[in-house]
Amino acid sequence: MKNYHSNKYREKNERQEDKDTVATFVPVLEEINNCINILKINKEDSKLDDLIIQNATHHAFNRYGKRIIALKTISELFVLPETSRTLSQSELYDFLTLAAIEQTRAKDMVFKIYRDIMENYQNFNDSLKLNYPKIIVDIIAVLTVGEDTNGQKVGINTVDDYYQSRKSKASSAPVQRILTTAAKAKSKVVVANRIQQNLIEALARITGRQNKDLKESLNNLRDSDIKKISDLCANYNKIEKYCKLTSSKEFRIELEKEVGRKLTNNQVQSAVLSIRKLRKYIENQLDDKFVTHGSHGINHIKHNLEYGYQIMGLIKSNRRGESYYPQILTIHHG
Repeated sequence: MKNYHSNKYREKNERQEDKDTVATFVPVLEEINNCINILKINKEDSKLDDLIIQNATHHAFNRYGKRIIALKTISELFVLPETSRTLSQSELYDFLTLAAIEQTRAKDMVFKIYRDIMENYQNFNDSLKLNYPKIIVDIIAVLTVGEDTNGQKVGINTVDDYYQSRKSKASSAPVQRILTTAAKAKSKVVVANRIQQNLIEALARITGRQNKDLKESLNNLRDSDIKKISDLCANYNKIEKYCKLTSSKEFRIELEKEVGRKLTNNQVQSAVLSIRKLRKYIENQLDDKFVTHGSHGINHIKHNLEYGYQIMGLIKSNRRGESYYPQILTIHHG
């Protein structure tokens, strides 16, 4: 009876976590889309998916609010080497306006940043220009909740010192070189050349494709997707073991023994579906058929299958907690 109540309590908490995730993810995603449109960012060229998953947590939503989370995500996109983007002076004005529009404390600090951009932008080096949006977001977070987006507490009386310190560090930070088209092509060849032969052989066994075709497909994938496929191939013996289990009861017993915890019915069903769809998942990855949703930047099938693999420990999650993935379908189809 004690275990029964314990399981019920656990399932209740998991359902609540799922609700919290939906309540967090939807408004943050809408706010990111709103800010992207205002700032005229090309979503098709961005790599927002992983950054959204990383930043749109329930804790961050309650602590900082959707606007700060959205702009933090966008500012982190700017500094990625593959999407490196420096804002112009007018674009920085727009970014600061978006960040500070709801700010009611220490408005003199906000005006000081406006003046700084107006008077000194031409003297900013490339590194400072690249990192300036992140500095703006952290200043607004400090003015709003007393700490930056990394959780560093900053007193309202020392916010100017914090601002100057951040600028100084950003000015002295090296800027990662933005690759030219030719350099990117060369980089892809290097990635393809270092792919282990045992990965190619495993994929050939799973898909029946030729080694040459597999190398070309892998060369066009992002490193994060190659890593997921590699994890699945490395765990293929375990996958074969689960494929041989004919009843859901057997599957649950073996899986819970493997992961060392009780699972909800939905989690077990996700794991079963992911195992059944393994070959299809890998082939769709190789063929780049997981097209993201136009307005949300997410492919529901891909994320839900990956959630099943994460439950089983076959691939690693991109963020803490697991409740995000199974709710993607609910967000858009429920």
